[in-house]
Formats: sequence, C-alpha cells, structure tokens
Amino acid sequence: MLGLYLGLAAVLAFPLHVSARNTTSTGFKGCDALLDAGLEEILVFPEDVAYTESTSLYYAASNRKLQPYCIVQPRSTQQVSSVVKALSGVSAAGNWDIAIRSGGHSDYDNNAVDRGVTIDLTFFNSTNVIENGRAHWNGTSTLTKSIAQIRPAARWGDVLTYLEKFNLGVTGGRSGHVGAGGLLLSGGASFHIQKWGISCDNVINYEVVLADGSIVNANATTNKDLWKALKGGGSNLGIVTRFDLRTFTVPSEIYGGMMFTSWADSDKVIDQFVDYSSGIKSTGHPDHEFIIYRDDLGSRSVMVLAVSTDGNTNSANLAPFKNMTLIRDTMATQSLGEMTATIADTGGSDYFAFSLILQSRKEIMEKAKEIFEALTEDIADSKIPASLNFIFQPFPKLLASVNPGGNILGLTDNLPANSILFESRFTLAADDSSYKGVVSSKLGRAVQELKEYSASLDGHSSYIYMNYAGPEQDVIGSYGKENVQFLKNTAAKYDPSGFFQYRVPGGWKVSRV
Repeated sequence: MLGLYLGLAAVLAFPLHVSARNTTSTGFKGCDALLDAGLEEILVFPEDVAYTESTSLYYAASNRKLQPYCIVQPRSTQQVSSVVKALSGVSAAGNWDIAIRSGGHSDYDNNAVDRGVTIDLTFFNSTNVIENGRAHWNGTSTLTKSIAQIRPAARWGDVLTYLEKFNLGVTGGRSGHVGAGGLLLSGGASFHIQKWGISCDNVINYEVVLADGSIVNANATTNKDLWKALKGGGSNLGIVTRFDLRTFTVPSEIYGGMMFTSWADSDKVIDQFVDYSSGIKSTGHPDHEFIIYRDDLGSRSVMVLAVSTDGNTNSANLAPFKNMTLIRDTMATQSLGEMTATIADTGGSDYFAFSLILQSRKEIMEKAKEIFEALTEDIADSKIPASLNFIFQPFPKLLASVNPGGNILGLTDNLPANSILFESRFTLAADDSSYKGVVSSKLGRAVQELKEYSASLDGHSSYIYMNYAGPEQDVIGSYGKENVQFLKNTAAKYDPSGFFQYRVPGGWKVSRV
C-alpha cells in the first residue's frame, strides 16, 4: 500500500496536463493550430493549475500578470518542432504574438506575451555529461574532454551542483535560479569570466529548432554560420533545445561569499576593485568579484561578492577587505552550487535596468558614485519607494581573444582594454508599479550622464550586454555594422519567412536595426 501511495504522489507531483475539454476549437488561432496538430496533451489553458504554475515562475511581477490564450509545454525536441510547424502555418492576422520561455528570468516581456501563445520550455531542465571520466583538481583550472549537455530551462544552481560530482565546471550563471537559455544566447557572465571568457564562447554545439520545424545542430563543422550567430544572437534565429558546453576542472570547494561595508568605506572598495579589474592578465585570474552600490529606501551601503575559484582562503586580491569594517561577512569555504544558492533571487518585483561598458579607472567609479548619490537623494526627496543598485563586474580584454571572430559581439574591435560591465537597476515592489515610469525616466538620465562622461575618456567601448540592457538600448547595433549584417544574413538564410523576427517579438530583433 505504501508503494501505491508513493507512486500516486510521484504522478501528482508531475504536472502533466490532461484536458477535461471535448472541443476542437478554442476561438484562438494559435491554440487551435496546436490542437489540430494533436498537441492537446501538452497544452494548458487559464483555468488549469499548470497554467498558473507556469505564469507564477516568471521573475518579473509584470510578466506574471500577462495572460496568454494558452501555454504549450513540450517535453521533447520533436514536440518543439511540431509546435513551431503548427504555429508558423497559421495566419498572423490580428493582434496576437508568440513568446518563448526557458528560465523566465527577464526584467521585461522578452519571454512573455499577453495575447497569443507561450512556448514554455520548463521541462527542458536536465544536465548530462558525456565522456565523463571524473576530473582531477590539481590546483589550477584546466580544460577537460568532457562535454556538458544542458537544456535551456535548467537552473544554474542545479547545473553546477550536478557537475561538481565530477569536479567539472562550466561558464554558467551565478544566481542559482537563472535558466541556461537566456544567459547562453545573450553572451553570459559567470564566476569564471576572468579565466574562460564570456559564456557563449564556451558553447561547442547547439541543437536548434528552426522556423520551418527542422531540427539541426550548429557547431564548428556543421552550420558554422548559425553557430557563430547564436553567440549573442538572442531570439533571432531559432529555439535552442540543447547547449553543449566545454568543461574545465574545479575544486570540490571554493572560497567565497558576500561582504557588506558602510558607505563610508566605499572609496576603499573602489580602490580595491579598480586594482583587481584593471589588472587581469591575458592568462586570466582565479578570483571573481563584483561590487554593488546599494540604496535600500534611503540606506546606502556597498556589497562585494567575491569568489576564489581555486579555493584560496588567503587570496592577496581580497586582503584589503581585512582592513575594512564589515557590516556583514558570509565568506566561507563552500561548493559553487552552494554559492549560487545564496544568490538565487526568485524575483516577484518590478525592475528597470540599463547597461554600459565602462573603463576600469578610479575616476569612472568616483563619477558613478557621485551620480548614484544624487539619484538616490532625488528618489528619497520624491518619496518614491524604490531600491537602486549600481553593479560593477570585471569585463577583461581577454574576452576578445578567447574566441576571436567566433561570435557576433564585436569585442575584438570594441574592447580596447580591461573594462567594467556596468548595470544600473531599480527595484519596485509589485504594488508600487505605478512609479515605474518616473523611476525609469530618472534612471535613464543618470545613466546617460555616466555614458557621456565615459565616452569623453580614452578606451570607451560602445558594446551593450544584452542581459542587463534596457528595452530601448540598441544591443544588436552595438555589435558593429559587420556583425549586424552577418546576423541579418544568417537570420534570412535559416528563417526566410521571418517567423522569429515578426511572430516572436520578444527581445532585441536584428530586423529593427
């Protein structure tokens, strides 16, 4: 009897939709096309529990409120193919769209739709290792022959925890709740960016469903132009159902955590961070670090997230923090998976962000501090209940040499020196979303001031990182004219009907550049 109960519990825990309807029409073209294709078992509708479960998984509160007419949840690449064939064959007339979601971790409606159909890849959440002899840590990170096969909705916390069993790592996300798909198609920053480069440069193969429903692989020998275009191409080309990444050795435990200092110590943190980010050599650096100017409803502080990826508890790079008064210190010996769990933000608020690349110079950081202080004072005086972060991460010159010419980001020509990846970010509680217009306006002016100051100095880069960009920033255009044309040509070749340009409007589209 116990076995019966356990078996029943396992079935109930797996939210496979079984429709109670006996109908061949919903009144909505996209949903009807999926029914006609025989996909009713993977379709969910607003009255279904699985529908609510799906929409509630979005990171941004604004996306959780959007209501597609139906959600389709394929379980296999072949089913994704059937979904695309069905939807591409139906008229686009009227006012309805298609969204594609992997992890759902976006500030905007890049992966959500209010009228139409959402293709929810929730069940594409596995990680596998092939050629997986257990790796050995010898004190420094080295590449292995093992390949990590990662599905787009796999959460990075789960991915890294799984790979640790083999002493393997990948250039995955740092927040445990983020999904693989969005990060790997946008570029990608990781704990190992200062050693193994931007995340997409570590993808050796993509399994992709194209606009006509065909399933192809894209790698260095097959569909090489598609392979390159997907490295920064976002949602312009197809639905990636599997990413194959190269792996490298990692220790069983790293040393890392978060340190919080008072605003009075911000100048000391600036000095340390500029020394670190400007000093990363072409051979890389074992330490990863980013700092955040924080304002939480009028209370300013600095947060430092630091990781010695080789497990060094006495890193010379982190020594300056021993001479600062820390409000809070969570630095500890732990696994990378445990580290990602501590910063697994599941969202539920509303957000607005902008991104820039800044020079790794003290005067830039000081200018950003000046702008931050003025902006937070303005917000407080206006009695707006918003929190503000200015986030600074290393963006070293070595990114341009890891895979020269092998992506479309344009860093070979547009990253003249070790730099800083900057994100400015407002957070509003979902109930305070009425303030979103005014805070985005104030943030836009502040970021423009910082951009103009940066552009007045030598070594400025115009590259814009997709995952942190505001919706009106020209991400694709920042890749440079040659890469824009390459992406246009590749999109036209693999999607001649423009399905992913016009039927799937979310994200930054090359057709608008």
